Amino acid sequence: MKSLLEAIQEVKTNSKEAFNATVEVHVNLETDIKKGHTVRYSTPLPFGTGKTKKVAVLASKKISNADIELTEDDIEKIVKGTLKPKVDFDVIVTEPRYMAKLAKAARVLGPAGVMPNPKTGTVTEEIEKAVTEIKKGQIEVKTEKDAPLVHTIIGKVSFKDEELVENFKTFYASLKQNKPQKTKPDWIKNIFLVSSMGKSVEVDIASL
Repeated sequence: MKSLLEAIQEVKTNSKEAFNATVEVHVNLETDIKKGHTVRYSTPLPFGTGKTKKVAVLASKKISNADIELTEDDIEKIVKGTLKPKVDFDVIVTEPRYMAKLAKAARVLGPAGVMPNPKTGTVTEEIEKAVTEIKKGQIEVKTEKDAPLVHTIIGKVSFKDEELVENFKTFYASLKQNKPQKTKPDWIKNIFLVSSMGKSVEVDIASL
């Protein structure tokens, strides 16, 4: 196990990708999915993620900072596959009033991980604010569907060490704040950092 800074430095050193690799965080939790011990929320990182997300919105007014402004007719295009998640857009932000209509596209948006959800801040009346947060480098943190695991990102290997440290600390603090009810105090089992195709390094939780 390594301290946070040591783990970050080792991940960057071990990154042999021919591209600017993403620094990923993998967390194993001591929770029971069957008892509803799940985590799902979004949080902005102070130095962003190094990735630019294309944000689509479905709203009752013009949203100037959106990449794509959807209409109700576009829902049918998503269903038919002529408008594709993860290709034409990475995130959808919508007002609550449109959720019933968007449900028609749930079988497409759900598996792609882009179905709007109040827990992730993508169903809101404050559309402009949500789009701004996503573009600044907001990450979605959630447990896997069938396992007590969390996978997310904290930046790129090109980031300065201190930027990755601060991004990780922000993520870790938010994770602890979203601890599921009725779970044990030491519910975070272990944490690993890794680049896109590199070797994982375990972070010493006691040093955090």
